[in-house]
Amino acid sequence: MYKLSITAVAAACGVASGQARIFADSYDMLNGQTGSFTYWDDTYNGSGSTTTSLAPLSGGTGDLTDRVIATQNWNVDPGAYVGWSSVDPEITFHFGRDVQIDRVVVYFDDSNGSGGVLPPASFLITPDAGPAQSFTVTDEPSGAPYSLDMAINVTTQDLVVQAIDGSTGRWIMISEVEFYGVPTPGAATALGAFGLLAGRRRR
Repeated sequence: MYKLSITAVAAACGVASGQARIFADSYDMLNGQTGSFTYWDDTYNGSGSTTTSLAPLSGGTGDLTDRVIATQNWNVDPGAYVGWSSVDPEITFHFGRDVQIDRVVVYFDDSNGSGGVLPPASFLITPDAGPAQSFTVTDEPSGAPYSLDMAINVTTQDLVVQAIDGSTGRWIMISEVEFYGVPTPGAATALGAFGLLAGRRRR
C-alpha cells in the first residue's frame, strides 16, 4: 500500500498556494517500459494495452493522476512509477473545457543513477494555444524522489507535458502529475475529490 505524503495533502487542500487542484478528464501517451521490473501504467482505464511496452494509451486516466505520490525509489516500490528508457515521454492531458492553469507539479525518482534512473534533464510544457515553456531540472544530491513545481499561467483545454532525457540510457520514472489554478464552474477541485482517498489502496 502506498501512502499519500503530508505535502501532497496540503497541496490538495490549497493550503500552501491558495489555488485549487484541477483534474484532467483523461491523458494520452505511450505506455511505460520494462527493465528489472515492469513500469507500465497498470491502472490506466482507457484504450490500449497496459501490459505492452510503448503501446499507445488514450482516453483514460491511471497511475499518473491517481493522487498517490511515491516516497521510495524505483527498486523499493516499482509499482509506484511509470518509467521509460528509450523515449522522452510526451503526455497529453485533456480537461474537456477551458481551465486556467498556474502551476504544474511533476513527481519523479532520482536514485543518483542506480539502475540508470536519474531525474529528467528538463520538462517541456505546451498548451493547445501559445508557445511551449521549458523548465530545467536541478539534480538533487540526496537520491530520493522529489518534484519540480513549474509556474506556467495558461488557459487551455489540453496540455502536453514532456520529460526530456538529455543523456543516453537514462530511465525516467514519474509517479504523479498535478495541476493547480482557478477552477471553472462545475469543475472538480481537490477538496471535493480528496474524500475519494479514504480507504484507497493500491496493488
